[in-house]
Amino acid sequence: MDALVQKIISDSDDEFSKNIIVFQENYGNRTVFEELNNDQLREKLWETLFRYLSDNSQSLHYNCLSTLRILSRDKTKLNELITDERLGIILNNAALRDININLRTYSNVNIEALKLLCNLIFNSIKVQELLPKTHCLPCLIDRIRKYNEKIPYEIILFDTRIIFLITALNISTRQIVKTELNGDECFIKMLKNICIQCEQDKLYFIKEDNAILVCEILKALFNLYINSDNTTGEKSKNLVSILNKLLLFKSKKDNDLQSNIANLLTVMPYNCYSEIISPTKEKHKQVFQNMDMSAVFVLLKFLDRRLNCKDDLIGNLSPIVTAFIRMVKAERLIRKYTRLQILPPLKDVMHRPEEGTTLRAKLCKLLTSPLIELRDLVAEFLFILCKENVTRMVKYTGYGNAAGMFANKGLLGPNKKIQPAYSSESEDSETEEYLKHKEQINPVTGCFEHPKPNPLEGMSEEQKEYEALQLIGLVDKLTREGVVQPCRIGDDGKPKPIEHVLELQEELPKQQYNHRDSDSD
Repeated sequence: MDALVQKIISDSDDEFSKNIIVFQENYGNRTVFEELNNDQLREKLWETLFRYLSDNSQSLHYNCLSTLRILSRDKTKLNELITDERLGIILNNAALRDININLRTYSNVNIEALKLLCNLIFNSIKVQELLPKTHCLPCLIDRIRKYNEKIPYEIILFDTRIIFLITALNISTRQIVKTELNGDECFIKMLKNICIQCEQDKLYFIKEDNAILVCEILKALFNLYINSDNTTGEKSKNLVSILNKLLLFKSKKDNDLQSNIANLLTVMPYNCYSEIISPTKEKHKQVFQNMDMSAVFVLLKFLDRRLNCKDDLIGNLSPIVTAFIRMVKAERLIRKYTRLQILPPLKDVMHRPEEGTTLRAKLCKLLTSPLIELRDLVAEFLFILCKENVTRMVKYTGYGNAAGMFANKGLLGPNKKIQPAYSSESEDSETEEYLKHKEQINPVTGCFEHPKPNPLEGMSEEQKEYEALQLIGLVDKLTREGVVQPCRIGDDGKPKPIEHVLELQEELPKQQYNHRDSDSD
């Protein structure tokens, strides 16, 4: 590489053109260029490339930008290599330096400059800080606002990606793009146009290129809305209604689309979630109380797939579970429909709640996950589906699985209740199978258990007392050695450590669990 770079630095124009093409062919897939650390080759190469870019003749601009795009993957000295002047040259080639210049046609030079800019934003803190001080963002939003069918797809894609990257890596730009430039309106309009195009084609299928673009738009919108307040009105409702449509379209990028939609739903205002469902007179499986729940059903299927993931459980599950928590909190019909899909009336009482492949089983498994953040999210989701009713939560998940959440919320005491704002509408969901075995269901495990022999049967009162004292002694020993920490339930409904095991006996009358089994919704 050293010899080739030396040639590029010192050769004539003709040889320079040939050699940078050779460089691209040989090193186009590289991300690190350690060889350039010697003899200031990196600095000299960048200087040479920008010298040609400064030339008004554009014959070499494309190859110079392409070479810089490859080099910009390497973060080494990148902040030092980028100056205000060089950034200005790149923006000029990307047609993003002057808002008054509107190109009628775009070339490969413009596209290559945008690709280079994406790399620089991603890899250089200096570029992240410099860019908002230029006219780049106003030029970008102005161009996006004026898009028409003649604009090349790659221009649209990389314009959008630049907005996503800069708003992700420089938080201060979110306010500029959203509030000062109304960039979110432009992106919502783009999504709407893509939906209209799909509906006009009557295929209800998003082409792969458009699906990739939609994902970039959704990521950009997520950045713009993540720190916004919840007072936005029609604009956000319009966006959620568009997300509803996008969920119903098919695509080869279904998983990516649904993932980005779930992310965006986590930052939508609560008063907008009603738009994810719509009135319908049609009759199909996903109609619930005259509302089309198809989009919610798609999200449930997406949740089911994510629950099968083995890696990065928090990253894969947190967004979709959070989105559902917000939706079921905001909309009663979404909660009722979701509950029927996840916690239908109990029929299988022979297996523990966490056993099996149903949504309920997969979620219950996570209630004892060592990943605290995920465990608490799932517990909150299931608790809301149970209308924050402790008895119902125990019925569907088992007390053992839910005990951690009850402890965190201070719901372990017999008289600890919360007064959630749920409808009082009631319906009986107890099945024949459940009623038949109800008395033999162990509330701790949440499933049927055959009667077990009484271990105290046949013992005299003296033997029982002896065994009880032995047990107390063993527990006391484990406590003193720090192996276990017995607790009682405090006045706040949360576990409180005890000093002596006999304190448990004093608390026993207060902690009798009054079993109530109402399961209305």
